Amino acid sequence: MGLLAVLVTSVERLIEVLPLWQLISFTLAAFVTSVILINVLNQLLLKDPNEPPLVFHLVPFVGSTITYGIDPFKFFFACREKVRSPPLPGPSH
Repeated sequence: MGLLAVLVTSVERLIEVLPLWQLISFTLAAFVTSVILINVLNQLLLKDPNEPPLVFHLVPFVGSTITYGIDPFKFFFACREKVRSPPLPGPSH
């Protein structure tokens, strides 16, 4: 038996044993967890140097809305400090 066959058999047993509300809860939790994991991995591993920097966030579509809403100025200046590049060498005017 292959790994996929063992996995399918285990899932079939869970479907037979668990009540419907637990199956729905488990499926929803697994979906939300996988969406957040994919979002975080996408932010960490697939950075495009030609695009502006992205503010790190865990939950897609919500992003940093809560942090921004609590104190917009603090959020803005914290993000600005994270992406600020050092000044260019040369004479300053």
